[in-house]
Amino acid sequence: MNRTTRATLALAALGLALSGCTGSSDEDPKAQATPQDKWAQSLCEALEPTTAAISPPDTEAAATAAESKQEIVQFLRTLRDRLDAQAKVLDEAGAPPEVDAAAYEKAKKSVSDGSRTLQGVIKRLKKADPKNSEQMQTTLTQVGASLAESSSYQGPLAELSATNAELKKAFESNKTCASIMS
Repeated sequence: MNRTTRATLALAALGLALSGCTGSSDEDPKAQATPQDKWAQSLCEALEPTTAAISPPDTEAAATAAESKQEIVQFLRTLRDRLDAQAKVLDEAGAPPEVDAAAYEKAKKSVSDGSRTLQGVIKRLKKADPKNSEQMQTTLTQVGASLAESSSYQGPLAELSATNAELKKAFESNKTCASIMS
């Protein structure tokens, strides 16, 4: 092959390569991501392990009241530990870009408050004597009331979504975030 043919082929290849850089349907959608999209993706990927479904214990299957109490305490510890892990993830993620930092701080506080509430409930439940059925019933009623107060909280993603339309859009368009929020 002569030099002219090689040069022409090289220029044609260069032209094709350069034309591919101006935009095609094969572009990575992440390249067009907004700062909120990137932050949301990173946050949700880190939060995902802390959001796996967990079922409350089947206390009817427990042989004794003490076993039932222990199963409930363990369940509440698992929930508390997940909230602690979420608080750590939020802290490490930092405030979302172009979003009011106060909203981010409020979301972090809500998660931490939930963890503290669970810790208080666990302490109260651990003090209850499973042999004293009246005391256990009273304690379980108090525990239920404490948990009912915080049961409407939908999590940090929902709280942050409510403060910023762009962030809400980023959460809703990300598969991981959407699955966490549902």
